[in-house]
Amino acid sequence: MRSSRLIGGVLWLGLLISCRKQLGDGTTSQRDVDANLDGFIDVVKSGLALPVNARFLTFGPVPGPRPWDNPTAAATVSIQGRNVPLRPGRDGLVHERYEARPCPLKTIFECVEIMATGRFGKDGEIMCFGLQLQKHPNQVVRQDIAFRSADFCPFQMSAGPAQQIIRGLEKAQMEHFQRQEPDKYLE
Repeated sequence: MRSSRLIGGVLWLGLLISCRKQLGDGTTSQRDVDANLDGFIDVVKSGLALPVNARFLTFGPVPGPRPWDNPTAAATVSIQGRNVPLRPGRDGLVHERYEARPCPLKTIFECVEIMATGRFGKDGEIMCFGLQLQKHPNQVVRQDIAFRSADFCPFQMSAGPAQQIIRGLEKAQMEHFQRQEPDKYLE
């Protein structure tokens, strides 16, 4: 009787360790991060239909500033009035952050990068990768962005004073046109 309890305890302990190894550290699979990036494409491209300027919409880091240190339990995030579901890691938490920014050295009217930043390196190094959407006359072309070291990831960079002013003017212009009501006497 005692030996069967001991064997049962050892089996239970082995099962517990096995499950813990399968859960791992909670990192999200490459396939799920790619699916999360794809989920933001329609939100970003919807800016092309705006009457003010044909432009991409951008968004700041979601679900949080550093989810690789403090994972988030959010299953969806709200961006530009749309809910975008996020696929979590093996532990059910989101460990990477997502953001859309203008492409370097190009205007927001032409190109935007959607990036995922997290602990993607071999030894838990912070890296980023994503995709680029570039506007051409009649279509939007997608191009993959390979892994970048932390020094070249968006979370390390902040907009300079000129870029902040331009973004502020664009935002004010969009809000102004959205508040405008059609003139009933011009119909």
